[in-house]
Amino acid sequence: MRTRQLPPLFLAAAMGIASSAATACTLEQALSFLGTVAPAQSPADEVITITDTTPYVNVSGGSTVRFVAGGRSFTWRFQTGAAHIVPFDLERIAPRGFLNHRVVVYVADDPLYRG
Repeated sequence: MRTRQLPPLFLAAAMGIASSAATACTLEQALSFLGTVAPAQSPADEVITITDTTPYVNVSGGSTVRFVAGGRSFTWRFQTGAAHIVPFDLERIAPRGFLNHRVVVYVADDPLYRG
């Protein structure tokens, strides 16, 4: 079986386009696939308290969760639908200084979209 190699110039151009597209994306756009910040006064479906020993949290897509740690809190509305979001660090969506250690978020598909 014979394989073809792409010319180096073509590869360089493709990498340049991909790089500029990635940098054109704002932080807000990059996080939008994870959900959105919810106003502090909005009702939460769940309240999760983060302690020094919390290694991970489980949430469902479409839910609004209030995270509490060290007397501070923030509320996040996770994306709806069957997004199949890979686990991510809570630090990506938490306010700066909210966490003092790594906490991984596992997002289950919204029960409304499970087949």
